[in-house]
Amino acid sequence: MEEQRRKQSVLMEHVASMEFYQKDNEQPVQVFQDLNFEALEGEIWAIIGNKAFEVRLFLEIVANARPYKDGRCVLNETGMMRKKRLVLPHVYYIGSTNMMFENMSVLEYLTFITAKEPGSIDERKHQIAKDLLDVNLGYLSEREISTLTPPEKSVVELMAGYYTESKLIIWNLARLYYDEKCILAIQTICQELQRQKRTLLFSSFDYKMIEACATHISPLYDGRFLCNSPVQDFIKTWDHLCAIIRDDRAKEMEEYLMKTMPDYEYRRNGNRLEVWDQHNNIAGYDAICATLGKNYYYPKFIEQHPYCVENAWKEIVYQYEQNSKTNG
Repeated sequence: MEEQRRKQSVLMEHVASMEFYQKDNEQPVQVFQDLNFEALEGEIWAIIGNKAFEVRLFLEIVANARPYKDGRCVLNETGMMRKKRLVLPHVYYIGSTNMMFENMSVLEYLTFITAKEPGSIDERKHQIAKDLLDVNLGYLSEREISTLTPPEKSVVELMAGYYTESKLIIWNLARLYYDEKCILAIQTICQELQRQKRTLLFSSFDYKMIEACATHISPLYDGRFLCNSPVQDFIKTWDHLCAIIRDDRAKEMEEYLMKTMPDYEYRRNGNRLEVWDQHNNIAGYDAICATLGKNYYYPKFIEQHPYCVENAWKEIVYQYEQNSKTNG
C-alpha cells in the first residue's frame, strides 16, 4: 500500500534512442530500442552498465538533455517533449565536474548559489558550514574548488543539487571512483534526500559506492535493462560466488570437485578457481573446504567472498550471455 501512495519520479515506457550504432557492412542498430524504467519518490537508483556511453545516454534522455525517438517519458508526473532538449525546472542535472567557479572555496560557492534563500549571507554561510559538517564534508569547506579532485568536485556538485528545490536529481558521472570520505558524504546526502522524498538517479561503476548509497539498481547491458530491483535483492538473487581458490594445483582441485560436487559451477583461469553455487546452498563454502580436505587438498589461498554488487553484476551478465548463446 505504501508503494501505491508514493508518486512516480520517473516513468519510461518503450523508449528508443535517436542514436544508432553503425558497423561496417551492417544495418545501423539503435543504442536503445525498448527501455522501460520506473523510479518512485525517495528512491536512490544506481545505473550500472558495460558501456559508459550507454549509461550516460540513458540518464541524458531521462534528464531531457537528449531527445528520444519513440516511447513515453514522464518526470514527476509531467510529460516530456520527445525532441526538445530542455532540462525541466524540477530536474537538477549534473553531467560534468566543471560546473563550479574554480576560484571560490566550497563554502563560498555554496553560499553563492543559495543567494535567493532567506537570511543574510552570514546566516547562510553559518548554516552551510554546519551542513557540510553534518554530511562529513567539513574538511573541504575552506578548500578552493580548483584544488579538489574530480570525485571531490562531484560530491560538492551533489551537495549543490541538494540545495535546490528539484524533486529529481540526476548525477551522471559514471567513470569516477570515490574514497571512504567521499562515500560517507554521499551516503549521508542520499539519506537526507530520501527523508525529503526526493529522488536521485546516478550512473556509476563504483561498486562500493553503489552498495553504500543506492536503494535500487538497474544493470544496463547492450541496450537493455537486465533487471530493475532493490540493491539487496539484486545481490541476493545474483551473487552466487561461493569460494575463490588460488593454488598451483587449481586444475586438479577443479577436476576433483567436479566429480564429487557436480551441483556447483566451476570457472578456472590459470591458478585461480571460482566455485559458483547456483542453488544458494547455505553450507556451500564449508562443504567445499571439507571435500577438499578429504582428498588432502589444502589450497594456498581460499576465501568465502562476501556478497556484493560486483559479483552479482558479473553473474547476471554471464547468465545473459549464456542464454544468448543458447538461444542463438
